[in-house]
Amino acid sequence: MPRILKNIILAIVLVIPLDVLANNDDQSIPKILQLNPEDAYLTRLVAAISERAHYSQSTINNESSIKILNEYIDTLDRNKMYFSQSDIIYFQRYKYKLDDSLRDGELRPIFDIFSTYRLRVQQRLDHSLQVIHSIDGFESDEVYQFKNTKNKWKYDESVINSEWTKKTTNDLLSLVIAGQELKTAKETLNKRYLRFIKRINEYDEQDVLNIFLNAYMNHLDPHSSYLNPSEAEEYEIQTSLSYQGIGARLQTNDDFIQIVDLIPGGPAFKDGTIKPLDKIIGVYDDEKMIDVIGWDVNEVVKLIRGPKGSVITLKILPSDQDGDAMPYEIALTRDEISLEEQAASSFIKTIIDDGQEYEIGVIKIPGFYQDYAARRRGDKDFKSTTSDVKKIVTEFNEIGIDGIVIDLRGNSGGLLDEATGLTGLFIDEGPVVQLKDMENNIEIIDDPIPGTIYDGPISVVIDRFSASASEIFAAAIQDYSRGLIIGQKSFGKGSVQNLYPLDRYSRYKSEKGFGQMTLTIAKYYRVNGSGTQNKGVIPDITLPSFIDEAVVGEENKNNTLPWDQIIGLDYTKDPDLEVTKSIITRNHQIREKDDPAIQYMNDEIDYFEKESEIDLITLNYEKRLERRDSKRDEVESRRTRKLLELGYDDDYDFDDFRDETILNQVYSVMLDMIAQKHQSASSSISNVQIDNS
Repeated sequence: MPRILKNIILAIVLVIPLDVLANNDDQSIPKILQLNPEDAYLTRLVAAISERAHYSQSTINNESSIKILNEYIDTLDRNKMYFSQSDIIYFQRYKYKLDDSLRDGELRPIFDIFSTYRLRVQQRLDHSLQVIHSIDGFESDEVYQFKNTKNKWKYDESVINSEWTKKTTNDLLSLVIAGQELKTAKETLNKRYLRFIKRINEYDEQDVLNIFLNAYMNHLDPHSSYLNPSEAEEYEIQTSLSYQGIGARLQTNDDFIQIVDLIPGGPAFKDGTIKPLDKIIGVYDDEKMIDVIGWDVNEVVKLIRGPKGSVITLKILPSDQDGDAMPYEIALTRDEISLEEQAASSFIKTIIDDGQEYEIGVIKIPGFYQDYAARRRGDKDFKSTTSDVKKIVTEFNEIGIDGIVIDLRGNSGGLLDEATGLTGLFIDEGPVVQLKDMENNIEIIDDPIPGTIYDGPISVVIDRFSASASEIFAAAIQDYSRGLIIGQKSFGKGSVQNLYPLDRYSRYKSEKGFGQMTLTIAKYYRVNGSGTQNKGVIPDITLPSFIDEAVVGEENKNNTLPWDQIIGLDYTKDPDLEVTKSIITRNHQIREKDDPAIQYMNDEIDYFEKESEIDLITLNYEKRLERRDSKRDEVESRRTRKLLELGYDDDYDFDDFRDETILNQVYSVMLDMIAQKHQSASSSISNVQIDNS
């Protein structure tokens, strides 16, 4: 049975357009890249397995060679800051060669492109050296485009140098704005740049090959990747139950170490301050804060990891702010992330409406998990999402709750077995999900648990971070009309990955090993035949969200597999909810329109959407400081005023307000569901009485 694998933790994407202050005396000599039989064999092995096993059945030929070349160039220089347009034209000599590199292990084109990249890095950083030495203040009225989405490779070296001048000035100004003296800021950049150029120069054949193989895998789809032996080991550490750290999955994103997601039960998750997409820009170690912009993700992970009970301080750059974002420091106590801390949790919300008291059971499910070790031992009471939720619902039944809310916000997925098992608790019988492989074979996975443990009203809350197994469960509940899906469109990851330890498939024995690769081998489909890939699960009732759908989600990634559909299956919808869904939706729309808290949230979302469209920032210190302070004061005063108007204390946390507002809407929808169910039951009783008479 194929298993859902989470996104690879350590995405090696060396797209790091850093300004490097070069000191020739301290720089290492670039390593000479040489061909060796082991690297050539690894390349052929990865190509052979992926060509045979990947869902797309992509053939390595001249057509794919062009795509691979573009992905490799983009991986090296995603923001188009290093290469010139002349370089891109020069690289076209290899557009029909990279398929040969993969099939034959001829790596000279790969090394040549990387060598050009390394040379351009040195040239751009030498320019940055001169810029930093020349800066003695920030009185210029120039502006810098800090978002590089519109960048194109440029012909003119003077234009490239101008862009680097602005970028270097902005990096230095950002440090000064954050509180560093100009001299100290220059020293910080100096260390950052030296470290970067030194690391690039120290790349050997294996490092370059690692970049290329990931570019090749990523041209297939964003969830296929290659991990070298050290990265594979790191992956095993971070996915083990004994992992000790802060509980965050990290990846390189341009200049920064970005948080992909937070592991449920981990220190960062429980603290609640750090959010996915935030960036780690500093780590406190040995009585000093270390600037980690431009570091390799593996280096940062090792720096963060430590013994249980020890404290680590991070400097975080929030993702929900623009170029004026102010970093903050947070201290977290490292801890072992146990299965118990990742488990489903619950509480009961008591609501009084029109003098009637209602008990609503709320279940928060951070992930779809299972205690493998206990199951292998034959423990019949092993922990899992399904068994834990079953116990919770059994307790709810004993209390006599009126409805259940299942909160899947932030749940990035997990085990397929648990998604189908959880669904089986709430539907009587029937199929849950379909899987289609590369040969168009379709596997139907049925409800493994006959009958239901609860037949009352259900709502499932999702957001843009709800993915994979979460989408399978939400889709099944929606297709069966077993409950209402509320919130934001889900992530849209409808693909299945399989792990291939390369040493197991290799005839060539390597002392250091060949690492492992993850390949997309199948796609999920709903029981109605529709895929969730790219499209996600569309809620029955949409609620406002500060998660930007233009940034988060499968459709925003490169080379994604397309949405499609297959033949739907026979299954039975809940007739009551099908009839009342439109009534409940209409009631919500009326209620939402008049809800001042929702109106305020929408106003805040509109404000930040407009702010996010701004991609220019001044390089003048006084203007920069004035804009930052005035904007911060405006946001804080507006929030304080609005929260007071809504009956909250002036120091009430805005994140708590957002969550409370969303859940209040969910509770209101649930009350409508309860009312409609009671009305349907009364109508049925009335009909029976009439018939009997």
